Amino acid sequence: MAEFESLNGEDDWDQVFADDLIGCTLLVGLTFVDHADDVIRRQQIFGVVETVDKGAGITLRQQTDGELFTIAPVLEAIQPGEPGIYQLSDTDEKVEDPDFTALITVRAPHRC
Repeated sequence: MAEFESLNGEDDWDQVFADDLIGCTLLVGLTFVDHADDVIRRQQIFGVVETVDKGAGITLRQQTDGELFTIAPVLEAIQPGEPGIYQLSDTDEKVEDPDFTALITVRAPHRC
């Protein structure tokens, strides 16, 4: 399994918040971009947080199929969810009142 590490060298990990996420619902919007920041694709993931680890990431059990999905452990991207119904763009599934939401950009490396 890949280890995540801070890109900016700073260590502002909040273990209390990380622990509080476990068992909560999280709606994640992922935007994949190339090295020039052009959008390649978008993806939405929704599920219950099973594990949160500074090195291994945040693992969700997806609501749609029960599969595990891991995102980078970027706690500062996670915000309390706003009440309401969210329609997932890839499916007809609706998510009501998620505990937390996150927007994460995944940037492809520049290859020479």
